[in-house]
Amino acid sequence: MNDARLSTRTLVAYGVAAAPPQFMYVLVLIMYLKYAVDELGASAAAVGTIFLVAKLWDAVSDPMVGNLSDRTTHRLGRRKSWLFLSAPLLCVFGIMVWVPPPGLEGPWLIAWITIATLGFYTAYTVFEVPHMALGAELSFDGHQRNLVFGVRQAVRTLGMFAAGTGGVYLVQQGVSVAELSAFVVGVVTLILVVGGVALLPPERADFVGRGGDNPFRALRDVLTNPHARLLLFVFFIENIGSGGIGVLIPFVIEYVVKMPEMVPVLLGAYMVSALAAVPLWIWLGRYFEKRHLWLFAMVQGGIGYGLNLWVGEGDWELVAVSAVLAGTAGACGNTLGQALKAEVIDFDEYRTGERKEGAYFAGWSFVSKLAGGIMVGVVGFSLEWSGYVENAPDQTALARNTMVALMGGVPLVGYGIGALAFTRFGLSEKEHARIRGELDRQAQARATRER
Repeated sequence: MNDARLSTRTLVAYGVAAAPPQFMYVLVLIMYLKYAVDELGASAAAVGTIFLVAKLWDAVSDPMVGNLSDRTTHRLGRRKSWLFLSAPLLCVFGIMVWVPPPGLEGPWLIAWITIATLGFYTAYTVFEVPHMALGAELSFDGHQRNLVFGVRQAVRTLGMFAAGTGGVYLVQQGVSVAELSAFVVGVVTLILVVGGVALLPPERADFVGRGGDNPFRALRDVLTNPHARLLLFVFFIENIGSGGIGVLIPFVIEYVVKMPEMVPVLLGAYMVSALAAVPLWIWLGRYFEKRHLWLFAMVQGGIGYGLNLWVGEGDWELVAVSAVLAGTAGACGNTLGQALKAEVIDFDEYRTGERKEGAYFAGWSFVSKLAGGIMVGVVGFSLEWSGYVENAPDQTALARNTMVALMGGVPLVGYGIGALAFTRFGLSEKEHARIRGELDRQAQARATRER
């Protein structure tokens, strides 16, 4: 790899591998709590607890996978070897989640859901952390990095769109259709992940052996990096705000808006907006600093989600406006925000001389997933506390108000605090250009000595 213009093949291959894992992840996030409760007969509180435990497990698996991939010296590459491993794991556990053995009930069903969910989230980590790390390594050029993560987000958004429309529709058709769909998706995931990764160019040889030897020191480096530490807080507080949105949407649309047939449409509005906004943010990134654009997007996202506070029966249009504003804003963080993370990792190399993309992306991924898991757990307990009754068309006022407060008020507060904190982010493009120039000179000096 070099820092010249990346080929279309490289961009497409990198992006296409991300689509099926994102489809699986989003469908589990949106529909699994409702599916497990209404179709499989599990307790809402029990499934919410399982999601929370899965996120706590991420406290171990995310940094472990990140550090191990940084230190891997396999002939396939320190990232590719993990990505190839993730494909069969995603296939197997992605099927297990939706297809429990016939007749499982009570504690045996909960045990199966626990194993399948923990396995699926582990498989997703084995894919997601090395894949993000590899994206930061494909190029050092700022615009090329914007393109890499822009393509990744566009393809992931297509996966999200497919999950939020077709996937939701299929799950709504009942257990037999959901199970058949799970088998098909599992096989497609295996093919696209392996095929996409196989088409990528060889990884940077000069990064091998520079991932750090001590995982605890790597964690220390992440936590003492002021830019990374600020982002960890921002991601955590924002995902505390929005982490319950996915699982709440089908509940709010069915029991508050009372138009369950609109769930795929409204999810589609979010996905289409997010997809359409990707080239817009990349274009704006040519003229404005990424950190300033991202701050604007955070404020927009908070306002967008906050509109849900006023949702009532029949108000699908308001939910649609909220989805468009939030989807457009979210695309910024998943394109320019990811490229900004790569610049923070360059700052770490400037300080330590190491390339620890895995450790950094693992840290950011962990706090985001932990916050999301906490909120899924909160949603499960809140529904049970508020008197939610499975499949009852007329829920209590307390249950409906609880759903609306979690879907609108909590994200508004979370994004507001996150945006306020992010105003302190100090790694400017000018400073990063200076750091990148010094790193390039050091790399050239190393290459000269090795000749």
